[in-house]
Amino acid sequence: MNRNQWTGLEGAPVTTVAGADAALNLFGKKFGVGLEVMNDDIGFFNNLMIRLSFARRYLLGEGELGIGISTGILSQSFDGSGVVIPESDYHDPNDPQIPTEKISGFTPDFGLGAFYQGPNWYAGAGIQHLFAPEPNFQDEFYVYVHRSLFLTGGYLINLEERNFDLEPSIFFRQGGGSWQADLNVNLHFREKYWAGLTYRYQDAVVLLAGLNLKNGIRAGYSYDITISKLSNSSSGSHEIMIGYSFDLNINKKKKRYKSVRFL
Repeated sequence: MNRNQWTGLEGAPVTTVAGADAALNLFGKKFGVGLEVMNDDIGFFNNLMIRLSFARRYLLGEGELGIGISTGILSQSFDGSGVVIPESDYHDPNDPQIPTEKISGFTPDFGLGAFYQGPNWYAGAGIQHLFAPEPNFQDEFYVYVHRSLFLTGGYLINLEERNFDLEPSIFFRQGGGSWQADLNVNLHFREKYWAGLTYRYQDAVVLLAGLNLKNGIRAGYSYDITISKLSNSSSGSHEIMIGYSFDLNINKKKKRYKSVRFL
């Protein structure tokens, strides 16, 4: 996945994510494992996160409940070589609190979450950067990453006679003293094509579409139409996604036969 946010705005966020996950059946129990690598550039900061996740799935009522944890490394760097401080009565161009060179640090990072999938609905909650990690920068440059809370839920409306499925959903995020809420509706056609519309409160209207191919490839694109005051400086945000699903067959035992001719 790659996201270019607020195109046209200098120092705007650019995020790239690559990952893999699998559902496993080990010793008669359902598990999930995953690996994620995310690189995020915003202004003078760069964040690189590498996370491993592990989840356990339980049958609950008519659906399944997954509870998972993640652990990994957060590496953050700040490039002070591009900082320009204007000289005035209020600014010190040689402010010792602002580095003038590239510095970096890293720290362990943890998260946890839960997700319930019912016959026609789902709901989930998660916490990222659980302990508000502090990258090990030099002592005079203190930075920490805000803890973030995520909530989501949705419902699937089957319109089988028309080969359509309608899926309204909601997404909420809170962290760093701010919050974000998305209201979304997706329309699925024959389990192959989908299109959607999202309203992000006081920020953007999002158009999205994608397809799922029989060979396991899926792809999607979204465009954010900025409706905040940032629309004066940005032409919107673009995001593309491509994925591939396949059967590992790692839970199937290979049949072996011992020949009587070779004892």
